[in-house]
Amino acid sequence: MPGEGQALMSPSLASLLESFFVERLAGQRQASGHTIASYRDTFRLLLQFARTRLKKEPSSFVLADWDAPLVCGFLDHLEQERGNCARSRNTRLAAVHSFFRYVALREPGHSAQIQRVLEIKAYKTAWLMAHKIRKAMADRDARYRLAGLVEMDDAFFGPRGTRRGRGSERKRTVLCAVSLYRDRGGEERPGFAHLRVVDDASVKSIEAFLDRLGCGVTTAEGQQLLAAIRSDGWRAYGRAAKGKELTHCKVVLRDPKAAGKLLPWVHRVISNAKAVLRGAHRGVSGKHLQAYLSEIAYRFNRRYWEKELFDRLVKACVSTGTLTYRQLTASGSNALNLASFHQIISTHGE
Repeated sequence: MPGEGQALMSPSLASLLESFFVERLAGQRQASGHTIASYRDTFRLLLQFARTRLKKEPSSFVLADWDAPLVCGFLDHLEQERGNCARSRNTRLAAVHSFFRYVALREPGHSAQIQRVLEIKAYKTAWLMAHKIRKAMADRDARYRLAGLVEMDDAFFGPRGTRRGRGSERKRTVLCAVSLYRDRGGEERPGFAHLRVVDDASVKSIEAFLDRLGCGVTTAEGQQLLAAIRSDGWRAYGRAAKGKELTHCKVVLRDPKAAGKLLPWVHRVISNAKAVLRGAHRGVSGKHLQAYLSEIAYRFNRRYWEKELFDRLVKACVSTGTLTYRQLTASGSNALNLASFHQIISTHGE
């Protein structure tokens, strides 16, 4: 212990970071590869920023160098110079907070500095507002139905597990449906899409999904709006179609790699959704996956009305119920469970 009046020596930042990744993340928390990669990217960016700001090499950094003003400057740099959204900022801040909570146990002599960093707040207001808007998007799409021929398939979102495909224990199952129509040249084109997180790809789940799409709703002439589904050879689709008295167009996939050619539009929607979640959002939790998928579907369904999108979204926001922060963060809650999700249409998209 230093004597009275003697300055407390600040530990090397390199050794603290190494022990944080090896002992804390990999050892104690057994974090996934995606989590470790996200934390690694955060500290790589922070090290680069600190080197420019402090004009010293990262190998010579000590804990005292990373104070609250530096971290705040880093967060401003992410938003103003790198153009990161509030969610990305909050993700980076969460990684920094995790590191400093670990350091608090290792270096109690720097508690005051650590506390100041931990007091830096996340943008909860912006995050909540974004989810309010996503709920409005979902509520608006819940008023409409798909019609005609609908292409369907199931996909899996989430980190890798020990098993692949429908048997994966870590991925969430998502059902995707895209209505199809023929243009003047006779070519099939995608109409409207819907994505839904389900427990599994069973007959029961698919039938409930078809009900939400408007199965059973008829025209004035007594014909069903949703007339047929096209899917792969998974038996549950055929059984669900039979139970709902729908025509089932089965596509036999002899080569799994050919799915994108035989079921092109549903796979394009799924691929675009995964690209958005991995890219712009750098992954989302299973708890809020439905909210982000509903946003992606809403934007896809209004891709031809880009100039009207803002006005349409304002109308959607003022004509639906609100969502509180407590509801959004409640254990086991899903913001978009508040929406009815019983109808989606392929003939009009307000």
